[in-house]
Amino acid sequence: MKLGKEEKELLRSLDCQERDFAQIERALRVSMTTYKLGNKRISRERAIELLGKRVFLSGVARSAFHGTATRETAVGKIVLFNSFNLFR
Repeated sequence: MKLGKEEKELLRSLDCQERDFAQIERALRVSMTTYKLGNKRISRERAIELLGKRVFLSGVARSAFHGTATRETAVGKIVLFNSFNLFR
């Protein structure tokens, strides 16, 4: 997934720096980050659907630099972001 103008603006609103966008884009590649809802693996698209684009981007931006992140859905379920493949 490439970061478009809308995604970059959302990331800027989350205090992400331009210099971080390349790493975040790498994390958005299919093979780099996995997403789980509870113990069940879900797709990136499903994670976006559950969290909304802004919350999703905040999660992937964190996991891109820290390996993992979690974000809570509107109904209180937890989505886990795992980007450790970036560090191999």
